[in-house]
Amino acid sequence: MRKSKLVGIILYICCVIFSLKPAYATTMEEVRALQEKAALSMEKLKSSAEAGKDISKIVPMMKNVKVLGDQGKIKEADRLLDKILYEFELLNPPLAQQEHRSDQPQIFINPRKVNIHGYKQGAMEAFITGDGKYIFFNNDKTDTPRTDKNIYYAKRIDDINFKFMGEIKGINSEKVDGVPSMDRNGNFYFVSMVNYTKENKFATVYSGKFRKGRVHDIKAHPELSLNLPGWINMDIEISLDGNILYSTQTYFGDGPPPKQSYFIVAHLKDGKFEIDPRSNDIFHNINTTALEYAASISSDGLALYFTRLNYTGGLTFKSYSATRPHKNARFSVPRQITAITGYAEAPAITSDGKLMYFHKKDGKRFSLFVLERAAK
Repeated sequence: MRKSKLVGIILYICCVIFSLKPAYATTMEEVRALQEKAALSMEKLKSSAEAGKDISKIVPMMKNVKVLGDQGKIKEADRLLDKILYEFELLNPPLAQQEHRSDQPQIFINPRKVNIHGYKQGAMEAFITGDGKYIFFNNDKTDTPRTDKNIYYAKRIDDINFKFMGEIKGINSEKVDGVPSMDRNGNFYFVSMVNYTKENKFATVYSGKFRKGRVHDIKAHPELSLNLPGWINMDIEISLDGNILYSTQTYFGDGPPPKQSYFIVAHLKDGKFEIDPRSNDIFHNINTTALEYAASISSDGLALYFTRLNYTGGLTFKSYSATRPHKNARFSVPRQITAITGYAEAPAITSDGKLMYFHKKDGKRFSLFVLERAAK
């Protein structure tokens, strides 16, 4: 790119910083956070261009930040800047994205198949309630006979045996519904494509109150959406205390399979979630050019478990763990969970940290499996 053109772009984006009106925002902190992201994006634009990186995809996105700022759409501009910063991460992946050696002693061992007595379809994307009483899961829309994806639950008998209780009432639709999660107070979260429309800001995250097999008082959370067609919040995980939500921004384009997916974290405030402006830093060692999804967080918030789908060199699914010293810190370089093999995804940790559930292709269907924590 010619230097004169680069200077012009930087000056153009600079207008964002000085033309944003505080009156459009809820707080001055919101404006300052946006200004900081815009300034960081400018720095990354300049360094990427000077390094000969292909910024042709990013330039129009940055111009659109100015448009959104002029329209007073502060939150939309903020989300777009998050996407821009992620694109810069893809251009300049950190060296720390190398994995820990997988030949180190593993913390989870002994995979065993889970039996859901009274249930005959596939089972995916498990979530164990904080009290260990129930397992939530969804089926697969490729099951025979074919169905849309719906959410079910079963009651625990022991670590590998559960009694099927039926579908969770009030949430299943003719569209894809899945990825259940719940905090200790019964606040239930799930993903649904039931109202994936421009009018609903392309929202896919919903919440309600779980009680006796039914979810009541359902509401959407469009504040988590990028509000761009083709992008969805594909996966969610609520913290045990209900204050922090881990999700993905996932790009499907015109349809599956997904083309991009990366993690974000959001905090609950007055019934709505605010995406943490430090998400890119928190997941600095996690988000890569591959697809990151299916987060599960430990009860203390210090360990993250997830799946990475990589198209490079053939389709591969690997699951990982990462840790951090405190809740505001960056997660460590991830370490592969080698006991999860094959076409397997979505590790789900129990609140006591002793068991990990996941799903795996087992013949023609997905089945749930469980790992146990290795003795120290």
